[in-house]
Amino acid sequence: MIRELEYDVINKIAAGEVVQRPSSVVKELIENSIDSGANQIDVSIIDSGKTLIKVSDNGIGMSKRDIRLCYKKHTTSKILNSDDLLKLSTKGFRGEALSSIGSVSKMIISSSDNKKGIRNVLNIENGQNIEETEESGLNGTLISVQNLFYNVPARRKFLKSDNVELRHIVEEFIRLAIGHSNIHFSLKHNGKDLYLLNPSNLKERLIRVFGKSVDSKIVSISEETPIAKINGFIYKPEYLNKSRKYQYLFVNNRFIKSGYLNHSISKSYEGLTAEENQPSYFIFIDVPEETIDVNVHPTKTEVKFEDEKSIYAIIRSSVRHSLGKFNVIPNIDFSNDINLSNLSSTQDVKPPSLTFNESFNPFENNKISKLKNDAFDHKDNQEFISSINIFQNQKEISDRVKFFNLSDRFIVTKTSNDLIIIDVSRAKYRILYEKFLKEISSNNNFSQKLMFPISLDYNKSEIRILSEVKDQLIHLGFSFSNFDQNNIELDGIHPSFNHDSINLLFEELIENNILNYKESSSSLNDYLSKLMAKSKSINKKISMNDLEQEEFINELFACRESSFCPDSKKTYHTFDLNHLKKLFQ
Repeated sequence: MIRELEYDVINKIAAGEVVQRPSSVVKELIENSIDSGANQIDVSIIDSGKTLIKVSDNGIGMSKRDIRLCYKKHTTSKILNSDDLLKLSTKGFRGEALSSIGSVSKMIISSSDNKKGIRNVLNIENGQNIEETEESGLNGTLISVQNLFYNVPARRKFLKSDNVELRHIVEEFIRLAIGHSNIHFSLKHNGKDLYLLNPSNLKERLIRVFGKSVDSKIVSISEETPIAKINGFIYKPEYLNKSRKYQYLFVNNRFIKSGYLNHSISKSYEGLTAEENQPSYFIFIDVPEETIDVNVHPTKTEVKFEDEKSIYAIIRSSVRHSLGKFNVIPNIDFSNDINLSNLSSTQDVKPPSLTFNESFNPFENNKISKLKNDAFDHKDNQEFISSINIFQNQKEISDRVKFFNLSDRFIVTKTSNDLIIIDVSRAKYRILYEKFLKEISSNNNFSQKLMFPISLDYNKSEIRILSEVKDQLIHLGFSFSNFDQNNIELDGIHPSFNHDSINLLFEELIENNILNYKESSSSLNDYLSKLMAKSKSINKKISMNDLEQEEFINELFACRESSFCPDSKKTYHTFDLNHLKKLFQ
């Protein structure tokens, strides 16, 4: 039977679209504070937002009437009618955030829109107003969200570890802080300051968030057209890698995700960096409000443009122009610093002398040259000649080696009874995994000292994640000359890794939720070994000579579990020779 759902169930279903995890709450509350005209926003969280999320601002605040309406569904001060949807200038407009948050938490709203020093306080529980009080306080709003998902145990159960949830919160905080560098922001976790960002220009904000080294890695971008205004910063080609970490795209100061526009930026770097490297950027696009539609998804990170192709072309041209303007793209200009006076027009130029051996005959030692010459008049013999060459080569292979490389992906070998085809990539994964796991557990480690230390720039929450695996990394041969909450500096690395892309390894450790290892591994050492073995930063040579292939095969079959890689996929397949013989009977 079809029945109407209860109001409480409807609210909880709707809340799932807006409030996916603690970071969603942080995002919605900060955006409301920005819309209120605040120039100071302070965020405090406990237990990565699971216990408490508190956001306060000094914006215009709310009256007693407004505070009684703000937590109800589809109540908002941002728009009046449907026409306003065509020219949105605020972060929020749906009237769903506070309603959704209030239905899955215990929420306290304290706000005042006058200068009397008295705030109206509302206690919301399970979406219902349970108490109204007053307290002393200045203009602005303070919202406390306690025990998120307390009444939806299934949702709370599927939240990740504190470190993972904190990472998501920090990422949302950074996006909003970058998009509004004119606002004072602060973020505390369990009473400790993570960020304290004073109002500044964009470049200063980036340096405060991502570290001082950012200054030397970026160049500015600026372009103004009737369609759009582009400004911000892009990374120099030499600092790009395979990570998508620093990709921040804003439209009218709203963070968005767009694979299409990201592609335009990637194409701008064509020929300047390796194809697999990803662009890094902080780009702001300003367009008329009526030319975009942000009413696509509850998270509001998807935007539709009226003329997306033109935006694509403008961004690509702007990035390319910026790279050239700052001499990032090499160019030839004969008017700059080139002295042509040394070239004398009266100097005699002699042609180069050429020598050759007149008695050289390339066909002299060719055993089948006569057969080939005779075959020119007999087309049917051409296939016969080719087959002679093929079988001669095959005979040489079978006489000299017991294995061969196929397409730089497989190694084919044999035993007395079987033909074996090895997947090189998976086998390499298995070999490296067992090697790293053994080295973590042993007393000895191998380290390659660096002539110049490598500085790693991460924010405080990311450094905190890496600090949890610092001992294991040291045991593997990574040597740190500095490791504190603000900076990591390496002066030694494990020999298996590429010096130029070592930064990518640490980004992969962060991005792959290293501290959430219990979901897929029995121990931290096991999970760390897996991540490192398949890291993009490792030396993974596929093309090997005969000696290297033989050593590789011996290493694989010396593994404890040679048949499968750590992801439980087959490393090789065997074919019984007797079965193969039957196929040709």
